[in-house]
Amino acid sequence: MVAPQPEAVTTGIEEAAGVLTDALRTWYEGLRDANGRVNTNVMCAGLYVTEFFAEHYPLEPEHYLAPSQVKTAGGSQAHKLLAQHGETRSFTREGGRTSRATISHARAIAALLNEQGPEAGVDDCSAAERAVLASLLQAWFVGRVQEDHFGRKRIEAEINPDNPVRTSVAALIEAGRQRGGNTAGAIVQHLVGAKLALRFPGEDVNIESYTTADVQTGRAGDYQIGDTAIHVTMSPGEKVFKERCAHNLRHGYRPWVLVPDNRVVGATQIAQDLGMADRVAIQSIEDFVGTNIEEMASFGKAAVRDGMRRLLTEYNFRIDQAEADKSLKIQIPENL
Repeated sequence: MVAPQPEAVTTGIEEAAGVLTDALRTWYEGLRDANGRVNTNVMCAGLYVTEFFAEHYPLEPEHYLAPSQVKTAGGSQAHKLLAQHGETRSFTREGGRTSRATISHARAIAALLNEQGPEAGVDDCSAAERAVLASLLQAWFVGRVQEDHFGRKRIEAEINPDNPVRTSVAALIEAGRQRGGNTAGAIVQHLVGAKLALRFPGEDVNIESYTTADVQTGRAGDYQIGDTAIHVTMSPGEKVFKERCAHNLRHGYRPWVLVPDNRVVGATQIAQDLGMADRVAIQSIEDFVGTNIEEMASFGKAAVRDGMRRLLTEYNFRIDQAEADKSLKIQIPENL
C-alpha cells in the first residue's frame, strides 16, 4: 500500500485519520516499558493490520490472522511495507512472525479500529477512500518505526580488538551504508574527528554536524590541524579537488583527502587527471583512523583495546554535541 497522492486525501479522510491516530497513539504509548521503549512487535502489528484494513471493515480475525501468526508477518513483508513509504533501512529480521505478542497486538489494533470507526466516519467511506485512510494510518506506524526503532537504535558492527583496527573501522562504515541515507558519511566524519581529538589533545578539534560546510566554519577543511586541511568524503569527485583542494593550495594549506578504501584508486585518478597528484595527499579513512590508534597503543593488544574504547567514546561524545539524530551513536561492545 503506497502513500496516497495529496489530492486523494480529502478533508473528511484527514479528519477520520485524526480520530483514529489519536486512539492509536493512546494505545501505543501505553505499551512503553520502564525505559520508554516500545517493542518492534507492536510496530509490525500496526503495519500489517492497517494493510488489511484497506480491504476489510469491520476487521474480523479471519481477515488478518492465520492459525499461529498474523497473516503475511515476516521480515520481508515488514521491509516491503516500510519501503512503500520511503523507509528502506534494515528493520527486524523476523518482523514479529515468531512472537505470540504480535497476534495480541494485532487483535488490539483491529478492535480499536472497529470501535473508533463509526466516530471517524469509516462506515461512510467508499472502498477507495478507506484505502487512502489505511495508508495514512500505516504511515503513522512507519513514523513510529522511525522514531522508536531507528531513532533509538545505535550503530552496531563487529568490533574485535584482536583484529587490525582498520577492520573495525571498515565494519562501522559498512554498517552505516546498510542503514542508508547519509549515515556512513556522518560516521566517517565523526570517527576522523574523534581520532584527531585523541591524537592531538592540545588542538581545538572542531565539532560540527556532518552537514556543516567548511565555508560556514571559516576553516580550510572539515578539520584543520596546523597547516593541513583535512577533507572527509564518502564519494570523492572533481569538486573536492578543483574547488576545496585548489583553494587550500592557493592559501598555503596542505590538502589531505580521506575517502573509503574502495574509493582511493578513483580519487587518485581524479587527482592525476587534474594535475594535482603530487600536491594532494589521499588516504583511506580506514588506515587514517586505524593506524593512528595502533601507533598510539604502541601496537599492544591491551592498549589497542583501550584505544578503541576511547575512540568510540569520543565519537559518541561528538555525536551528542553535534547531531540531533542520536541513533548515529555507536554501540560500544563489551569486549572493549
